[in-house]
Amino acid sequence: MDNLIKSLITLALTLFVIGCSSTGKIDYMVAGVGTENGNAIWGRSVVFDDEWGIPSGAIECCYAQAGGTVSVYNQKFPEKVAVEWLDKSENRIYYGEVAIDKNGYKLAKTLPAYTWVSTGEVEENIRPYLIVGMGETGEIKVWLSNTSSGMNRTGRVLHELGSGQAQWRENNS
Repeated sequence: MDNLIKSLITLALTLFVIGCSSTGKIDYMVAGVGTENGNAIWGRSVVFDDEWGIPSGAIECCYAQAGGTVSVYNQKFPEKVAVEWLDKSENRIYYGEVAIDKNGYKLAKTLPAYTWVSTGEVEENIRPYLIVGMGETGEIKVWLSNTSSGMNRTGRVLHELGSGQAQWRENNS
């Protein structure tokens, strides 16, 4: 009886640890950035889990769409993203960190197909798109989608996985 109780306790603890562990690895996904149309910014850094990131540069469009993308192979689905960008029109440097919902990993594995409007073809080779949006007053959003944008597509899904408000400081350079 003692062995049965010990086995059940061990099994329960193992399931608890697995359930609370970090997210799993994704074979392939695309990560990208965007901002509101008309809000030209300069991305200084976008870093996931302090390990990997998206190359920085000019970002001029489009909120909830993946621009300036990077392909990611065999990487753990991220749990947080840290961003920093320069808004020249306000002469401000925005910076912040957002937690990413751990359910994103499960959603990424089950993203649905979408249809190309121009051809009617159903796209079933779905790549998860992790999109970071930086708003003109410092909003940070993280979405997961089955495609980079809704342009020429029907059936696009867009799951919000995290949001936050960036802090800012004057740009002294």
